[in-house]
This record gives sequence, structure tokens and C-alpha cells, in this order.
Amino acid sequence: MKKRLPLFLALLLLLSPALGLMETQVAKVFHAPSASKAPFAPAQTLEQAPFAAEDGILQVDIINVKVGDAILLRMGGESMMIDGGTRGKAAMLELFFKSQGITGFTYFFNTHSHDDHIEASTRLVELGYTAREYLSKYTREARLPELTKLYNALDAKGIPLRTVVPEETMMLGGAELTFLQNTREHQTGVNARSMMLHVRYKNASILLPADVTGASLGEVQEDYADYMDVDIIKSPHHGINRLRQEFLDATSPELFVITSNMDGGATLAKQLVSAGMPHYFISMGTVSLQTDGEVWYVQQTKLD
Repeated sequence: MKKRLPLFLALLLLLSPALGLMETQVAKVFHAPSASKAPFAPAQTLEQAPFAAEDGILQVDIINVKVGDAILLRMGGESMMIDGGTRGKAAMLELFFKSQGITGFTYFFNTHSHDDHIEASTRLVELGYTAREYLSKYTREARLPELTKLYNALDAKGIPLRTVVPEETMMLGGAELTFLQNTREHQTGVNARSMMLHVRYKNASILLPADVTGASLGEVQEDYADYMDVDIIKSPHHGINRLRQEFLDATSPELFVITSNMDGGATLAKQLVSAGMPHYFISMGTVSLQTDGEVWYVQQTKLD
């Protein structure tokens, strides 16, 4: 079925080579009209998505858990739940899942063992949310209290653990997922060595950098240069830290999603406002990103 692009968008994409426009000058991220201040910078808006559901859509929901990473990827009948926040955030996740008719996933994926990334995930397993596999950078030999609780929950529900390694690639529906990690010996911190995820579907891409910031993020940028030029980025470490300019230049995103509230993400938000870069806070509502592999459509929804 042909894409149902708005006339102005179709013309822009058609004429841009003739007009000598650089690729980065043609917008790939479009936003639903909003009554709030988000996305806090000038942005292209459309009343509805510029593609049809049957075109084959990757959906990325960055779920409102106030502060914390809880990300759901869906495509082609497969799904991946990434992290989830602290244990108490499981109730907020269940509200979202109920609204979507979700009772399980193809995969769980945990980026690192800090409580605000693993506890709700463990709780969802305990509550009976099923999965084909639980993906983690940790092996069964890892001895941390948070991981012991997770392993016990997985064993009780019969969900196998699979360890993923840097540069490993897998498919989710038609989307390609690549695991990235700073493995330099001098980087020993849990956040610095978080497992990141790069998601690509055709010509659309998003980077999920977990809690990697500062020098570690700069090293990831050097080590994985081919994965840095993306359309959208989830804020590293909930927007607590300012980003190095060289990282912004290398990634050149059109949108940031800050997994915190306006207080917690104030440092990053101030930098983004100065750069005129659109951004959302999940505390204002779940941010849903959809793409047909060419353009993105962004909506923010406050679940009652």
C-alpha cells in the first residue's frame, strides 16, 4: 500500500535534492499538536501520522513512570520491555499495559543492575508477565542482590536468561537492534558500563543510552561511530547531566526524550533549549514514537 504522506511533506522530500537541501535539513520527526509547552522548541506538527498502520510500523513507548527508564518496543507482533524503574513503578506500568491489552512480551531487557532500572522488571516477572527470554549483560555467575532476586523470579516463571554482548545484533519484527557497551578497562562504574541499545528500522533510528554519560559516553561515541547519527535519543541518565557538545554534534538528533520530570532533567533541558532542540519529559505523559522507517510521528499521552 502506498504511503499516505501529507502533500507538503511529499513535495519537500521530492524537491529537496533539486533544491540542494542537505539531508539533515529535511525534517524526519513530526509531532502531534499539543496543548502543553512540550516539545519546548519549534517543531513540525501534523494532525495525524503521515503513514498507515498497515505499512509496517515500529512503535517505541517511553512510559511515564515519573523518573526512570521504562521503554517498550513493538513491531511485527514482537515486543521488548526495557528496564522499568524501581519496584514501586510496576503499578504505573501495569496501568499502561492494561490500556494496551498487554500481558507479556517477546523479550525483557535490562541495561544494568541499579534499582531504578531492574526492580520493576523483576516485579513484572513475579506478577506473571511472560517472555520468551530475559536479556541481560550479566551472566548467571554475577553475584549482586538485585540479580539474585531477578534470577529467582525468572526460575519460578520458567523464563530463560540470555546474556547479550557488545555489538550483538538481533531482529525485532523488521527492526534491527544492536547492543553497545563501553568495555574499556578503566571504566568500572555500573552506569558507565550500562548496556546501550541502538534501534534501526530502514532509514529511521533511535539511541537508548541507558545511564552512560560524560567521558564514558564520549568513548562510546568513538568506539561506535557508525551508530551515533540518529533521529531520536532517550536522555542519558534521566537528563541529570549536561551533554558534551561533541556528542550532540556526532548524533545530531531531532528530538530528545528526558526520562524524568522538569526538576530532575533541568540541566539537560537548559542545554537543549539553548540549542533549540525539541524535547519531552515523561512525567508529563508517556511519549509514543512511531515510524514507518522513513519519518517519525510523536505523541504524548497522559494516562488517567
